[in-house]
Amino acid sequence: MKSFLKEYSWQREMLISVSAVFIFAFIGPFGTFNDLSFSKRLVFWTIAVLGCGAIFWAIVYFFDHFKIFKNSSKYFRYSFIVFLTTIPATVLIYYNNVFFREIAFPLEKLPWLWSTVFIIGITITSLHLFSNFAKSLSKRKEHKKEVAKIVIETDKDILRFMDRLPKKLGRKLISLSSHDHHVDVRTDKGVEMIYLKFSDALKELKNYPGVRIHRSHWVASDAVSKVKKSGRKWVVKLKNGNELPISESYKSGVDLVL
Repeated sequence: MKSFLKEYSWQREMLISVSAVFIFAFIGPFGTFNDLSFSKRLVFWTIAVLGCGAIFWAIVYFFDHFKIFKNSSKYFRYSFIVFLTTIPATVLIYYNNVFFREIAFPLEKLPWLWSTVFIIGITITSLHLFSNFAKSLSKRKEHKKEVAKIVIETDKDILRFMDRLPKKLGRKLISLSSHDHHVDVRTDKGVEMIYLKFSDALKELKNYPGVRIHRSHWVASDAVSKVKKSGRKWVVKLKNGNELPISESYKSGVDLVL
């Protein structure tokens, strides 16, 4: 299991927290807009957000250090940490209101105050998790590109296919289309007809990131803009603007790859 703390970029987390402070200060939720001036709202929400954040990270550090819930899912452990955070955080918010707004919530209002703190905590934590998920997704895409590049540059069958193409065509494939006993090969530099069976071309490109979409068409994965329905049929729209049909028999394979 990854360390709690290693999953985070402190600069990004601080940016999210500071943004939350200014958003809350500007809109003044939970009655603070009417009770406090903007400058006081700014101080109020700075103490609330950063104070609760400090409590949250102290508990995160404790869980990380003692490896508590080390085999649990990320979403469960962070939800539980938020739950624990809300207990001292509710006390902090209570006295924050007493000091800035001169409001002392009666006992029957404390569950409402706790639930409010919990909702805000879950919202901010969700932003943290979404931010980390987006970063992780970007890293995985970059990793896949690097792996694909290595395969393209070292695979003997792919290199054999590339040697069939004129140098002016480059090596970045977009699509292949079969016509009788030859194949039209389209790259980002243009198109060239080569005399080769379509089935043989696909054998040489079996390790190239791409998919057969039709008995007569193959496309490179990174050349696809989107898969869409045109009338009753599915088509692949390429980044160069071209569209190629998808056969029903190849649709399931397309869904797995694209």
